[in-house]
Amino acid sequence: MRYLRRFMTFSLLMPSYNQARFIGEAVQSVLAQADGDWELIILDNSTDGTPELMAKFTDPRIQFHHQPMRMDVGTCLNWMLERAKGPHFSYIHTDNRLLPCFVGDHKRALSTHPAALAVCDYWEINEAGRRQKLRRRPDPFPLRRLFSTDTIGVPFAGTLELARQVGGFSTDDLADDVMFVLMADAFGPRVHLHKPQMEYRVHGGSRFLQGGVLRVHRAIHRSVVEAYRARPTALPDPYEGTVPLILAHLDKASRLARSLAQHLLKGVPPTQPIWIDGVDPAAFWLAWACTEVGHPPVGFLGAGNGQLLGLPVQVSSETLPTGALCLKPRHCGVYGGSVGPHWSLPFRRLTQGLPPLDHAIKRYPADLMASLLVPLHKDLAAESTTIWVEGEGPLAAYLAFGAETLAGLKVAGWVGSAEARLGPGPAVPSAPAGAPVWPIPKAPAAR
Repeated sequence: MRYLRRFMTFSLLMPSYNQARFIGEAVQSVLAQADGDWELIILDNSTDGTPELMAKFTDPRIQFHHQPMRMDVGTCLNWMLERAKGPHFSYIHTDNRLLPCFVGDHKRALSTHPAALAVCDYWEINEAGRRQKLRRRPDPFPLRRLFSTDTIGVPFAGTLELARQVGGFSTDDLADDVMFVLMADAFGPRVHLHKPQMEYRVHGGSRFLQGGVLRVHRAIHRSVVEAYRARPTALPDPYEGTVPLILAHLDKASRLARSLAQHLLKGVPPTQPIWIDGVDPAAFWLAWACTEVGHPPVGFLGAGNGQLLGLPVQVSSETLPTGALCLKPRHCGVYGGSVGPHWSLPFRRLTQGLPPLDHAIKRYPADLMASLLVPLHKDLAAESTTIWVEGEGPLAAYLAFGAETLAGLKVAGWVGSAEARLGPGPAVPSAPAGAPVWPIPKAPAAR
């Protein structure tokens, strides 16, 4: 019986770094499990009071190891995997709380296949621990969404056999969990637990927010590219058949963007310099549409100085030249030198046969952007940081926007006609010899 209990032990792996204010709650939630056959392995790199707090817990199932040298999360997880008794494990954050059913329900879910991965629904809680929203995973989780920045990460659990086949966790400090899930797709099934299993805390000190959303998304994108490159050809292509969906999204987004640009530029002299507030998809679409209607923007306002698609990015509107007008794609009304959509715009759109709400230009659907970028990015040499985009129209501009924002590349210019495009990059008949060229996808031929 002792051997059987050892064999069935569920290993909970908890990397720890300066979360003393939350880790006590996390450990208490483990102690409250209805199924008590678990071990909790904590590898701590903290410089706060975590070791002193953990000294109060004397349960022999808790193994606390303090290593003063900071280690990336993937390395911590691999260190704990080597010591896990198994056969099942889960990656636990120090600021989350498990519900009492977590261990027992995940044991049953993972017993269905030797290389299974279990994902669950969960409650999102705020910094104070109050529940805010129930997060439900799609079932089945779409393959093209899995291979995107809107993928699966913690919470999940797997078998130690799966971890062995995957090769453990990536040592990328920002996308370690994502890479594991992507690679796991080649070895076994994903099992969905529809009953919420944990409380996931969202707060200003979380690794995701401290790392910066764009930086995290870029790390996830790199993991997706790497996993797609390594994906066996016998498995389904995550992006098969997505071109019609991309074109449908582009059609809706470009029409909404033109409507917004025409509204905001009404009465604006053609010679008045305009800037676009933001560097997100909403700002991109407004900048593209302003260019289309003959009033191209001078630049963007956003975080960090730099460039986006050849246009300058400035931090504050206070640095704009006198007389410049700032267009806001998200706000209503007129504020000094800034103009935003009016409340009546949705009604005007209805009269034009357009959707009244502009969700299509406020975000890029992660799966569709991944379908554009990843198949091209996987063939790019590791040392390449600059590309050329072949094509024209909104799809070429959209591909270039994703390449610069998500892929972290620089678009040197356009291959094709001299049609006006977003930004001052040159349009040439052919790219320089040896330069990477990313073509826009073609619509499938009619049958």
